[in-house]
Amino acid sequence: MPGPHPGNTPPTPTHPWHHRVMRTVYALIVGIDDYSTRDTLKGCVNDARAAETWLRQQRGVRHAILPLHDEHATKAAVLRGIQRHLGRAGAGDTALLWFSGHGSQESTRDPREGTGMCQALVCHDSLQPGGQPLLQDQELGALLDRIAARGTHVVAVLDSCFSGGATREDGGPRARGVAWRPWWHTATGTTGTRDGGGNGPEPRRHVLLAACRPQELANEDLLDGAWRGYFSHALLHALDTLGPTATYGGVHALVEERVRSLSGRVQHPELRGPHDGRFLTGEALPTSPFLLRHTASGWEVDCGYAHGLRAPGAEFTLLDRPGGGRRVVVRDVGPESSRVEPAGWRPGPADREGVHAVTPSALAFPPAAVTVVGERGAVRLLSAAISGEPLLTRDGGNGLPLRVEATADGWARVSGGAGRDLPPLPLRTATDAARVAGCLAHITRWHHIRDLTNPDPYLSALVRITVDKPLVGDLTRTATGDPVLRYTRGGREPQARVRIHNDSDRMLWCVLLDLTDSYGCNATALYEGDFVKPGGTALARRGEPVWFHLPPGRTVVRGASATDWLKLIVTENELNTAPFRLPAWSPDAPPPSRSAAGPASAGLLHLSPPQGTRDAGGPAHGVGRWGTATAVVRTEVP
Repeated sequence: MPGPHPGNTPPTPTHPWHHRVMRTVYALIVGIDDYSTRDTLKGCVNDARAAETWLRQQRGVRHAILPLHDEHATKAAVLRGIQRHLGRAGAGDTALLWFSGHGSQESTRDPREGTGMCQALVCHDSLQPGGQPLLQDQELGALLDRIAARGTHVVAVLDSCFSGGATREDGGPRARGVAWRPWWHTATGTTGTRDGGGNGPEPRRHVLLAACRPQELANEDLLDGAWRGYFSHALLHALDTLGPTATYGGVHALVEERVRSLSGRVQHPELRGPHDGRFLTGEALPTSPFLLRHTASGWEVDCGYAHGLRAPGAEFTLLDRPGGGRRVVVRDVGPESSRVEPAGWRPGPADREGVHAVTPSALAFPPAAVTVVGERGAVRLLSAAISGEPLLTRDGGNGLPLRVEATADGWARVSGGAGRDLPPLPLRTATDAARVAGCLAHITRWHHIRDLTNPDPYLSALVRITVDKPLVGDLTRTATGDPVLRYTRGGREPQARVRIHNDSDRMLWCVLLDLTDSYGCNATALYEGDFVKPGGTALARRGEPVWFHLPPGRTVVRGASATDWLKLIVTENELNTAPFRLPAWSPDAPPPSRSAAGPASAGLLHLSPPQGTRDAGGPAHGVGRWGTATAVVRTEVP
């Protein structure tokens, strides 16, 4: 399968004495109120000027800003700004597109659009009859991704209607959207599409912060005495609140709640990109995949049934105060998130204004039942290491059964996982034991993801994954109907399109995971997360074929094989996918961190030890509207 998504992080210096040149932020900031028609707006230029002011106040970067307002923001001018201004950005720089104005959408039969709609940005001259001066999603996405491919960190901030598709009517709040004009035609064919699946790592792509979902309207209104877009106003407020270490995930968490409150919960901002990336740079910051925020309904953690959380009673520990140990307890579990209450501490105003990284504790997820046999000294070492891993227990139970045999010559043989057989691991020191325990926790977390299922089968019965006849290679099926893809006789990897089917009567949000037999989970390579229309079909990798190949290090010889579990998770609202990102296990991985100051590098794999003997509570109930489907794909060399 394709390699893990590299994200949009800048190059890392190869030597400690390497001097990093100051980053330049090339910004194209577009604000359009005056469309020379009755479809005028009031807050877009204000948004653009506020964004420019904020950017000029940021220290540690150089600014190269091109503002385009009203009549200066024609399609030709915007295209020139992207190609000639943002296109000047190089590796280690940032290219920022900020657009506040109208958006539009139209139905399409393009199979790459799971929502069944195409979106576009409406430039100043787009409403003039007879032409095609609007900027469509496929064209815009391709332009930005070409810049990102050069090592530039690319960010698009779009405050327009339907902007969640990568693209603001009157009285009270005003919507930033216009009806599709009859003289506009939608893009067809493959021209301008993003680069897709191939043999190698995922291409770098831009980060998208959108004002709303693809099917929604974005609104503007009088805010703090001036007309502003809900989204732009909330975004700049969040950036000021969180400061220079703001991550995209943290910013999005605050913006989403503020916009939902302003709009009466009818506008939902979207984030497409790495949650742990630092705003404007993309630099990955150490954080937990789960965040705590205060909402109009109380405190909320973006972890729910669809992540494997079992029931009320589980706990999360805040990581923003080293050694502080502030906890929240789950009171109500939903499909995508959970309501929680602070335990033993009283939040202040600053706590309610911010967003907090949290790590699960107190058996939030079911532990694996580990059996350790063999040489006594090694057994004692490993038992001590296992006692510090909440995902592992030696007390039996109904969790995943794993077994470790400690040999007399100082090796550990791990068995019980569904992936490839693991090589023997050294087991002579406490550090060795911690590494073995980390391996067991990694396998456990991989199984948690692979085995996710809703006890209520309603939505699970209405979604499917299919693999088309290969464009390269051959396809057969097992007795149970699972696809088997074969290399060609000449050694070429099989290539086939993968489809997601929504057979329900409602719009569903979908993410397609690739779980490999190397105990990795890629949440970005196939279908990173988007809506699929009722009765609709979506194509993985935006219609490009998926290359099914042996992983690195596995020789392409007759009889060699690999197995992938394609796991589809569907919900009615967006789902936090950061917990599903799991690198393939490696025997060279460092032992897990035991620092109480923050989570280990592998996210959920090494959790803070539970305090006392608290349990996660009783059986799950009220499992909600979410579902899964799995396709097991075997790749063989004949």
